[in-house]
Parts: sequence; C-alpha cells; structure tokens
Amino acid sequence: MRFLSALLACASVTAALPNHHPAARSAWPNGPLVTDKRWIRDASGANVTYAGANWPGAADVMIPEGLQYQSVEFIVSKMKSVGMNAIRLTYAIQMIDEIYSNGGKDITIQKAFVQALGAANGAKVLSQVLAKNPSFTASTTRLEVGPFWRERNLGSGTSRQKIEIRTRPMAT
Repeated sequence: MRFLSALLACASVTAALPNHHPAARSAWPNGPLVTDKRWIRDASGANVTYAGANWPGAADVMIPEGLQYQSVEFIVSKMKSVGMNAIRLTYAIQMIDEIYSNGGKDITIQKAFVQALGAANGAKVLSQVLAKNPSFTASTTRLEVGPFWRERNLGSGTSRQKIEIRTRPMAT
C-alpha cells in the first residue's frame, strides 16, 4: 500500500500542472499524435498534454510493482482519478537478455517469484498477486504481465479510461 500511496503522491503533483487544452483531454487518444516543434498535437491539431507517472517493473521479479496489493485495473483507475493520462511502464533489460538466452522463451511468473524471493516467500506473494489479478495464472509469463500486458489485461480499458501506456527498459 505504501507503493501505491507514494505513486499517487507523485502523480498528484504532475496532475496539478495546467492543461491549456481540455478538449484534447476529452478526445483521448484522438490519434495519430504528431510533434510540431515542442508541441505534441492530436489529429485535430489540438495540443496534447501528457500527465503521467512511472510504474516500476524492473525489480527482482521483473513484473510491475504492487500487484500483490491491488489489481492492474485498480491501479490504472487510481492513476486516472488523479489526472494521469500516461503511464511509463519500466521493465528490466535483464529480462530481455534472459529470454534471448533461453531461445526466445520467457519464464512463468511462478518461477520468477521463486527465483527472486525463494520458495516460501515467492509462493506467498504469487498467491497474493493471483488473488488480486484473476486474469493471471501461475503459468502467465513475465512478458504477459509486464511490458506487453496492456491489451491482454486491459483490452480497450486504457482507451475507456483515456490513459496511454508506454514501456521503457531499465538497466539492471
């Protein structure tokens, strides 16, 4: 819960920034988005203001943080409720290296939790994640949870909530 509180505290500071074009916010994501010098513009030419937060996913298990406390949907809806319209979801470069070394196959989140936290703690935290996120199973891979989960887990929910998800690697 401390993670979510800290994330929302950072998000509220960003959300307080003025949005000079409220129409652009209501038409999200009126794409394609384009750049015009220092501005990001939507398809109608209106300026788009990103108000966002980082959601770390590069820790030992290499999935987005906090999923043992709340569901993906809940966390995204809370970010949206404080004015966020963008999330930068980080992931570990180490995870990509491991997948490459394993012939293109990722490991399950069950294996990732056990490797990162040990058998007892890994099983405990995994069960908490699965209880909060019923679309996941023990055989779900890190990639299905992490950087590429948007469509699998939220489908058009991100469009419905008018929030953009971007991924970014983090060196580990």
